[in-house]
Amino acid sequence: MGKYIFQAFLTPEDEGGYSVEFPDLPGCFSCGDTFHDAVAMGADAAKTYVASLLGRGETVPEPQHHSHPSGTDSVMVFFEADPTYIVEGAVISAAEASRRLGVSPGRITHMLDAGVLDGYREGRRTWVSVASIEKRLSETPKVGRPRKAQMA
Repeated sequence: MGKYIFQAFLTPEDEGGYSVEFPDLPGCFSCGDTFHDAVAMGADAAKTYVASLLGRGETVPEPQHHSHPSGTDSVMVFFEADPTYIVEGAVISAAEASRRLGVSPGRITHMLDAGVLDGYREGRRTWVSVASIEKRLSETPKVGRPRKAQMA
């Protein structure tokens, strides 16, 4: 997993909150209700942007230091990213995934952390890709202990 630090500009909005822009990542924008929230949302946007570049085999731009425009704040944002951060295809909730796999929702979290299932967290909600659940169901061994012949 690569480690990245990019400069972000935070601009206060008239309606409240902040918009976030990364000058080295063209088209990478985000926003947040508070300064702290905007930085966190910006970090997630930059992580998604870089993971998408890596997934397509494109080069990640070298971060530069820019003088920030007046009326904006400048922060350096750190994040880790790799192509597996991007989950493609249909997703379902962790609760539904636990029902389909016959395990607890806590076990779903462990399976996501271990890389057995693909998914992501959005706030307090966890989403799991349907494809990874189907793959797990097709690979799941039978219940019970392995037969002695299989253990040899």
